[in-house]
Amino acid sequence: MLKIFVFTCIIMFDLREILTTLKEKIGDMEINADNITNVLKFAMECVEVTELKGEAKKDLAIKLVRQVVEEAPISDEKEKLLLDMIDQKVLHGMVDLVVEAKEGKIDINALKQVGTGCCNIFKKN
Repeated sequence: MLKIFVFTCIIMFDLREILTTLKEKIGDMEINADNITNVLKFAMECVEVTELKGEAKKDLAIKLVRQVVEEAPISDEKEKLLLDMIDQKVLHGMVDLVVEAKEGKIDINALKQVGTGCCNIFKKN
């Protein structure tokens, strides 16, 4: 039982350190819907140094973003919007997209061709 408690304390210390690093990266940036992706990017960079893998790493990054949002000096309306984005798994999808791109699983050229083809219907003859 004591070993589990000690391990938990070590993890909590590391989380505080990671949160501090994240807040330093954010600086005086206003937290809002326009830049929440930047906050997520910074959080992903911060958790990259941990030994966590996969879903655990993604969950930690999103928990850090949630913490930043909850502590940010923003209106209740803005906070609710950002927390709704988190709760509706919008940020989870963003992390998945970044990971897939990093792993080379997204063919940007194929997406460009599809986008170009779809946009042709809007061109005037």
